[in-house]
Amino acid sequence: MRESGFDIQRVIELIADRKIEEAMQEGKFDDLPGKGKPLPLDEEWFAPPELRPAIRLLKSAGVLPDWMERAREIERLRAECDRLWRIAELEYPRAVQLGEVRFAEWQARTWAGLEQVMARVNSLVLAYNCTAPACAAPQTPYNLAQQQARFLERFGQEG
Repeated sequence: MRESGFDIQRVIELIADRKIEEAMQEGKFDDLPGKGKPLPLDEEWFAPPELRPAIRLLKSAGVLPDWMERAREIERLRAECDRLWRIAELEYPRAVQLGEVRFAEWQARTWAGLEQVMARVNSLVLAYNCTAPACAAPQTPYNLAQQQARFLERFGQEG
């Protein structure tokens, strides 16, 4: 009940911030190991603290929880999508010179390959979002209709 508008949590935060600022000005953090280097964040940094030892044990045995394996596979497949887009960009100038029928075949084959990988990502994203701990960042699936519109805008017409 806060009738007076006094917020003890905010007071504690302000005191802590002031103490940290004073320590920084006095140089108390200057000799810390790893100063100026990024923090080493393992894949389990976002896992609940009580699960981290188990995750480290599994990781050292070469086994990761399913949701972490899915996250790795999602990352790999997203990179594959990017690679397929780059290939399409490179092939497009030659494809437009193939004639209407062969261009349509190239277009259909290229989109089918992209769509297949994106659909696999979406399937893994659904499984990941359902099994990852609540503190893990949710993955976003591809919007296939939006991606197809992007594809057709870029590669939708011959020449």
